[in-house]
Formats: sequence, structure tokens, C-alpha cells
Amino acid sequence: MRKRSAKKSKNKQELANELEIVKNGLSEAILGFNPANIGTQIQQADTLFINNRWYLVSNMRQLLSEIYVEHGIVQTVVDVPVDDGLRGGVDVITDQLSPDENKDLIAKMEQEDDMGVVAQASKWNRLFGGAGIITITDQDYKDELDIKAIKEDSPLEFRAVDLWELFWDKQNTEGFNPELYQQDFTHYSYYGKDLHKSRVMKLVGTIPPSFIRPRLRGWGLSIVEQLVSSINQYLKANNLIFEVLDEFKIDIYKIKNLANTLLSANGTAQIQKRVQLANQQKNFQNAITMDSEDDFDSKELSFAGIAETMVGIRMKLASDLRMPLTKIFGISAAGFSSGEDDIENYNAMVESQIRSRVKYDILKMTSLRCQQMFGHIPDDMTIEFKPLRILGAEQEENVKTQQYNRLITAVQAGMMTTKEFKEACNKDNLLSIQVDTSIEQIQIEAPGGEGRGSGAIKEEKKAAPVSSPKSTISSPTAKNSLEDK
Repeated sequence: MRKRSAKKSKNKQELANELEIVKNGLSEAILGFNPANIGTQIQQADTLFINNRWYLVSNMRQLLSEIYVEHGIVQTVVDVPVDDGLRGGVDVITDQLSPDENKDLIAKMEQEDDMGVVAQASKWNRLFGGAGIITITDQDYKDELDIKAIKEDSPLEFRAVDLWELFWDKQNTEGFNPELYQQDFTHYSYYGKDLHKSRVMKLVGTIPPSFIRPRLRGWGLSIVEQLVSSINQYLKANNLIFEVLDEFKIDIYKIKNLANTLLSANGTAQIQKRVQLANQQKNFQNAITMDSEDDFDSKELSFAGIAETMVGIRMKLASDLRMPLTKIFGISAAGFSSGEDDIENYNAMVESQIRSRVKYDILKMTSLRCQQMFGHIPDDMTIEFKPLRILGAEQEENVKTQQYNRLITAVQAGMMTTKEFKEACNKDNLLSIQVDTSIEQIQIEAPGGEGRGSGAIKEEKKAAPVSSPKSTISSPTAKNSLEDK
């Protein structure tokens, strides 16, 4: 009786162990764990618990650095949105700088590669969940940055760093304010040197919930955090394809008395020598000589279903990233789709995740450049990014034609002067040359007046009588009066 009870208890224990092992089966994924079989099965939370990591990849500096270097897919998802978002630079808009000063400012920022520094810092921010832009001047780096002390001859440089290069003296302490996501400290530690926090423009990745936030030491989440599952599937599928290709064709040798031969003293060596000789003979003679009672066969593995699986894996990766397959894998839109909707969604992601996070930092860097070049910072200065959508050559010409027609209409209506008209043409490059703005008035007289037959061009250094208090351009006559170069 005791043996039967012990055997029954043992069977129960084995069954429990088997159920413990199979935690991710189909029934467990669909129904969840509900020992009492009460309630709606699909509402159970066990599947969610099982499919969580319960640790953060954002805290693994070595792992993130290595996968960025070794896996092109990770480098693509980190770099491409940043390069697209900051492509073409920015336009500086202010009424307190002349057009020439504005042009010099943009040229100076291009020469110093300021936008390149912003781009690199944004890439580190996406990869590690945090980064910074250091302002380097001739002032003591331990003291607070004095912006007014920056002069025309003062050196000014910006440097992109990741979060692992910046530490502060109070981490995970009472001074941390989780609501404002700020830390009360004075100096960063940059490779052992005390760097005042006013010299660092801090970039923070995706802000996590308050339960997870203290584990990130005041920084954000890496973009890789949400891609672990998708990237693992992608890497696993590529490894499977590699193994299938490596073992696509398998040769099978059926040798008589194989088992008895292997039991002998030199059996293993004899079998290996036999197979080696057959392979060598097959390689250069394309034939195999075998015993009449032996057999040879060759089998090939099938690729069926791998292509469909890869499509699903790529789509999951693209959906997690909010990036179209065109940007990640270079795959064009299929079927009747032109890909316009995918690009629009991608552009919205770039606007929200890339441009909005660096706009303030670019504006601050531009302000410091203004202080260096002109000795003051315009208080009405704003910046605008270049359009994300790239027009074709024909579309671009059509847009320029419409812009030019609007300017002509404004001139004819007396809403702008000739000089303003020319400056607008030069600003948007509406003509193939830069128009000289020193000549204020140009008129083409109608045939019948001076220069009959060809229409003589008459230049005036002074403005013509005005038809409106805001305009220095005379109103067009009923016959023909066009103000142009």
C-alpha cells in the first residue's frame, strides 16, 4: 500500500514538473494560468509575466556598444531617422539680423559642423537613452558659463558625448525629483574632471514610468529596449537561413555491417577513411565506386515558408520602430501602394522623436554663435527645419513657378517694393542667378513710347510715385507695366 501511494505521489510530482516546464505552450499563451478554471481564461496575466525580461538593456553599456558596431540593422534604426531629421540643416528666423548677417551665421555653423555635433548627440541619445552636448570655451570649465564673456575672438566649440561619459555626484539620492526628472547637482564628472552643468546641454531618451525611472539614474530608455524581441527574431531567422544554406545538400552513405565495424578496434578509422575516399573520388571524378551491398543517397533541404516568415519578422520590426521597410531594408512598396502613407507616418515619427528633442539645443547653440559673431543674442530668434519631403526636379520647378507668380501678383497689387521682390527671389533661389538689388526701379515701357517697336528698358535710381503708402512701386497701367530686372 505504501509503495502504491509513493508511486502515485511520484507520478503527481512528475506531472507537476512537466507542467512547470511547459510554461509557454499554446494553451498557456491562449488561456493563461487559472488553476480553479474560473473566469475568462484569456484575461489572465501569466502570459504577460512570462514574456517580460524584468531587466533593462539600457543599463548595459557594453551590449549596446557592441550591437551598434556589429549589427547593421541596429545602426540603421539609430542613425537613419537622425540623418533624415537634420538633413539640410535649419533656417534661422529673426528680424534683428540682416540677411547678410544671417547668411554669415549659417556659414559659420556649417564650417564648425555644429549640426554634425547635434546629429551625433542625437544618435547617442537613441542608442543609450541619453547624451549631452558640451560647450567648450576659454573659461574655466568648473565655473558657470558666462555667455556675455564670449567675444568674437573667443574660441567656441561643441562636443557630443553619451551618458556614460557624464556622471554627477548625486545619483539615486533624495535630491532627485522624479516629477520634474531633474537632479540637484552642480558638476558633471567628465573623465575625472568637474564640468559645470551649465556647459552641458542634456538630451534624454524615452522617459519611462515612475516605477522604472530610478533605475536609469536620471536618463531615459534606449531605442533598443523595445526592439529586443523583434531583433532576436530577425537574428534567429538569419541564423536559420545560414544553417539551411550550409547544410542544403546532405550525402547519406549506407554501409553494410556499419554497427559491427564500429565495434572493432579500428572500425571508426576505417569508416572515416571509407567516406573520405568516396568524397575525394566524387569531387574530381564526379562518380563513386562502392560495394554492391552498400548504398549512397543525397537529400536536399527545403526553403518553403522561410520567405513568408522573413516578411512577417520584418513587418514586426518595422511596426515597433514606426519606420517603413523602405528605410530599414530598402524594400520598395508592393502592390498598388505608392508608399506615400508609409513615408508620412515615418515623417511624423521623425518630427516627434528627433526634431522636437533637439530643437531647443540647436536654438541654444545658435544663440551662442550669435554672441560670438555679433556680440548679442536676438530675443526673437527661432529656427525652422527643412521639409522632410523631398520633391522631384519637375515638382520643385512647379513650386518655384507658383512662388514667383505670387510675388508678381504682390508687386502688381502694390504690396511690396521692387527691392523686396528681388530679395525674395534671391532668398528662395527662384531664378538661376542672384538679382542685383541695388537698382530700385525697373520698368519695361509699352510699345509706342520711347523705344518704339522693341520696348525700351528704363532704369531709375529713385523710386517711382507710389500708389500706396506702404509701397514704392507705381501701379501697373492698363496697357502693360511690369517691374522686373
